[in-house]
Amino acid sequence: MQTGLTLSVTRDADAIRAAQRLRHRVFVEEMGADPGDRAGLETDPHDGQSDHLILRDAARPDLGVVATVRVRGGTHYTEREFDLSVLTASGRTIAEAGRACLHAEYRGGLAAMVLFKGLGVHLQQRGVDIAVGTASFPGARIDAHLPALRRLQAEALAPADLRPVARGSGAVAISGSAPKSAMIGVPALIKTYLRAGAFVGAGAYVDRAFNTVDVCMVLDMERLRLPERAG
Repeated sequence: MQTGLTLSVTRDADAIRAAQRLRHRVFVEEMGADPGDRAGLETDPHDGQSDHLILRDAARPDLGVVATVRVRGGTHYTEREFDLSVLTASGRTIAEAGRACLHAEYRGGLAAMVLFKGLGVHLQQRGVDIAVGTASFPGARIDAHLPALRRLQAEALAPADLRPVARGSGAVAISGSAPKSAMIGVPALIKTYLRAGAFVGAGAYVDRAFNTVDVCMVLDMERLRLPERAG
């Protein structure tokens, strides 16, 4: 039972390091991302300019941070993989949510609900109009994910005025159809975004350094659907 969950928003250096340890466990140890230079921590230059949402479980202090996501102004990370010009041209306030992950013992349950309700509230408090970010399929083999990607685009493709498009050397256009059952291959985290009202952009991006296939999530905050319960 995950009854002792507490969520905080912080820029404290020690708390960020705790989140980076979870990110290393998930992105490097589980998913095979390039570990970079800092053993045991998954970091990048944007961490210092971000608000970090950190979820802990009072019943499991040994685990440290059990879920995290960061929020920052600007869209530089997402723009490495996706053309966001249709969004930036709108003049609306945009923020980037990223590096979302959950400890393996906390996936598919209450923890994700608490984390993403907190994310939605934080974005509202910051006065954000549109939130964007990349979300990942594990493994950089596009063929392994094509059925799920095709179904995801069929069910959740953003309208033209909100639609990022994959670009650059890793960009892959997604075409063709897939049965509804192919949604089983969509990672739970992406499904959480969809339940909150998010769309996906056009195409996907193969990030070989991170060993993932990425899609762009875009949420018009006017569509935000917060979970009815989060604790």
